Amino acid sequence: MKKLLIQPCVLMVVSLGMLFTACKKGEGTVTILDEPTVSIEFVGTPGVSDVTVKFIPTEKAAKYNFAIGTDQDRENFENGDIVGMQSEDSNQEVTYSWSDLEAGEYYVVYAMAYDAEGAAGPVSAHGFKTASSDFLVEAYYVGDNSAAFRITNTNDYYTYKFALGTADDKEAFMNDELEAITTKSEVFDWAENYFDLVPDTEYVFYCQGQDRSGRSTQLFEIPITTYSEGSDEIPNFVFEEGPKDFYMQEYTVTPNALCKQLVLYQQPEGASDGTMFGVNNWKGLLLDMFDSWKDIENIGSVAYGACITTAVNEELKAQMTTVDLELENPLDVYVTAYDEMYNPYLVKKFKNTTPAFNSSAALPDASDFTITTSNVTAEGLDISISYTSDNTRAFFYDLVSGNYWENEIKGDMEALKNKMITDYLNLAWCYNPAGKAIENNYVFSEDEQKTDAVPGATLYVGVLAMNENGPIEGGWADAVALSEPFTIPVE
Repeated sequence: MKKLLIQPCVLMVVSLGMLFTACKKGEGTVTILDEPTVSIEFVGTPGVSDVTVKFIPTEKAAKYNFAIGTDQDRENFENGDIVGMQSEDSNQEVTYSWSDLEAGEYYVVYAMAYDAEGAAGPVSAHGFKTASSDFLVEAYYVGDNSAAFRITNTNDYYTYKFALGTADDKEAFMNDELEAITTKSEVFDWAENYFDLVPDTEYVFYCQGQDRSGRSTQLFEIPITTYSEGSDEIPNFVFEEGPKDFYMQEYTVTPNALCKQLVLYQQPEGASDGTMFGVNNWKGLLLDMFDSWKDIENIGSVAYGACITTAVNEELKAQMTTVDLELENPLDVYVTAYDEMYNPYLVKKFKNTTPAFNSSAALPDASDFTITTSNVTAEGLDISISYTSDNTRAFFYDLVSGNYWENEIKGDMEALKNKMITDYLNLAWCYNPAGKAIENNYVFSEDEQKTDAVPGATLYVGVLAMNENGPIEGGWADAVALSEPFTIPVE
């Protein structure tokens, strides 16, 4: 998952590899004979159980060997008897990683070069200690324009600081001069996510903790290189926006060959950030969070948004909705890609917004609607609503008391419309139905059975439509469409 940046963190001071010839008395020059040497550079900070090292041979070197061991293994390495020795039969640089190391243990990396005639140069050696598991910093995921880093520690460490920068920012970070520095206190598991990174670019994540006695941890340096834009080296996808309005937004997400599943989550901007990034909730662990959310049918029970998952290795066609029903409403869209083992691999974040007001959009006309009622009982009735105009995007409908319509407001359409607008969040809702028609069995609520839908009462079905601008001035129809009156039967 990690894409490491080839950036040295610690440079070993090696033997100069020079032999000085004897010189005659009175001569003022010294002849220097170069030997083949190879230098050792660490790539990032040694982890709890792994280390990555870059070997850089000099021009004189024709080949070289390298290995990892203890400080007692130097003679074995020189004799070629060390277990796990690697050879490079060229003058090329090599980056090599060892894993399965013991946490908090001291190791030595050895290297020795040979010239074209097979003569060996001096041994290069660099010791290091693997990190302790009580404070750990590692890459959580790396993509082409996003990455995250996870910090885990015991409660012995009460605070830590971190920042994402470049290899040139090390001193500024250590001196607290880097603008991007963030500090966390009493947070023992945290993932910091970055969603606006530049593809194919080198970064270094810096982190340093402090324990309760005031002692600082080592400086953690986690170098990464983001992948090229749209890279097929990793599970990836193409994200496309589709049509959108005040309620529904459409997306098409096409996976590449390495991406076996997709999860798309949308929310009004920042709506669930307290859940996603709260220190007592998911703490920024988005891979884990979206993986746990992907199979929840009612995601609204845990988040202010919606989550849609593809079947295996299929294009994702998502229709997302916003219950706010507002124009120019900023939205957060997160897409998680899964690898060939169906594990969440990376997360990307996209920005969207519902459209702006369209002043040229024609309003729905109440006369376009046909409303019929049937099978009226004391418990409910069947309602059929259809319309012909393309100006209607959605509508609300409700029962209208005959006493209210005929006696209280005496057929005042503006009063009826304003009442429905005031109550619209409590009304039945229909959005862009197939065939511009719906049929619904309407069941009276207990409250309706005690007030409006009492035996012998006269009722209407009222429909208040809206255009693409939604439930606002300039979106509502001019009038409420009313059905023919019907009467609740008396038993």
